[in-house]
Amino acid sequence: MKTKLASCICLALFSIGLSFGQDKAPEVNNYQFGQPEHYLDGYSMNFQYQNGSAIHMEFYEGMAKYEWVAGPSKGNGNKDIAYKSLKIGDNLYLVSWHETGLKDYLTLVFDFDKMLMHNSIIIGYQNKPERRLKTISQSGIIDHLKIAE
Repeated sequence: MKTKLASCICLALFSIGLSFGQDKAPEVNNYQFGQPEHYLDGYSMNFQYQNGSAIHMEFYEGMAKYEWVAGPSKGNGNKDIAYKSLKIGDNLYLVSWHETGLKDYLTLVFDFDKMLMHNSIIIGYQNKPERRLKTISQSGIIDHLKIAE
């Protein structure tokens, strides 16, 4: 009987302690919520995919432009594309944009410490016969990196 009573008292005190602990906000929160920024303004680089295709890309005044410099799409590109970016770590950025004319949506991760780029792209989301819907995920190696000063 004494053991059961002691167990009930301990359980009650523990529950009360938990309820008080839930009311306290963490003292330090390093994670910052906010609007996406244009962190890569002033950056330019090339990146090359494993299949040999390569792109030259530049970021400026909240815009991006790119041109295929190697591979089957060489010479093609686009410019003045509004982009958003988030800093997700040291020299690590998440970048996205919507190419409304092409009906493509791109999400890229740039890791400037490892000099790697990863992407996930929805191509032709309007799904027309001449440009069928597909999604791709690729990685590439970054070179000729110029960082904003």
